[in-house]
Amino acid sequence: MANYPLVTWEVTAPGFEVDGNPTGPLGTKWGFKLSTLLGDAHPDSLPGAFADAIVTYGGAASANAIYTVTNSVGPALGPVQWVLAFTGGPYTVVFASLADAAVYGFDATTVTLSASPSSLTPYNVSGVWMPNGVSGDVTRVTKQRAAVSSSEMSGLSTDIVNWGHVADIEVRSTLFPVANAFVWYAGQSIYATKAGRLVGDPNNILEVMLEAASTGVEFNIYEQASTTAGLTNEDYLEAKMPGISAKSAATDFITADDEPRLWTMAGMFFRGNT
Repeated sequence: MANYPLVTWEVTAPGFEVDGNPTGPLGTKWGFKLSTLLGDAHPDSLPGAFADAIVTYGGAASANAIYTVTNSVGPALGPVQWVLAFTGGPYTVVFASLADAAVYGFDATTVTLSASPSSLTPYNVSGVWMPNGVSGDVTRVTKQRAAVSSSEMSGLSTDIVNWGHVADIEVRSTLFPVANAFVWYAGQSIYATKAGRLVGDPNNILEVMLEAASTGVEFNIYEQASTTAGLTNEDYLEAKMPGISAKSAATDFITADDEPRLWTMAGMFFRGNT
């Protein structure tokens, strides 16, 4: 239930137990990654990996994780969540800690997955952030890098050596709730309710994304939902945030329009290679 733009990155997917069977560590997974146009989560995403574990370790004949997102300019109902549809069950999932559970979007260390058709996560999955405002857009400006060296001492002619292309990517949004920017506000019920999230939800907050950016992770930036089959690289932009050392606080990227409830974002720049 989120409007675009949407920024996602890889996080460590902790292992858990399914009906007493330990999965072991699941490696790094994306907070948001699709495998079909219907919103099905890719196996390399956190929800997709969770669904696969229900099959492998829980014995389900099938399990399918589906993102619930809104590709529109209307107000979003809340940050992105996901639905799990599966066969059989119920299944008991046990996490080692509340922090591990929150990565997948759960708010308890022991979760009982009821019978089909679905169960909805109460928290938002980790590794993804979106302004969740009325609407937003992504602007990309492609530039060519080049080094010029003189081929003659007189400098009458030159050799141009191309270094490839870079893309400056700016993510913008109209009004969005303050709880999607600051952890403190997200923990207050009045602001969390306005943002469509639960108090205590540690995910989908701008400050969390900036913390990830400071480690040098690569982001996938979605401008809108794909409308064509294939879901190729054109559906998102690959980029990093090189200016995070100079601008590291959430207030460096957003401004208050109706403080403290509603804010806007402009000037959040990423740099990609295409």
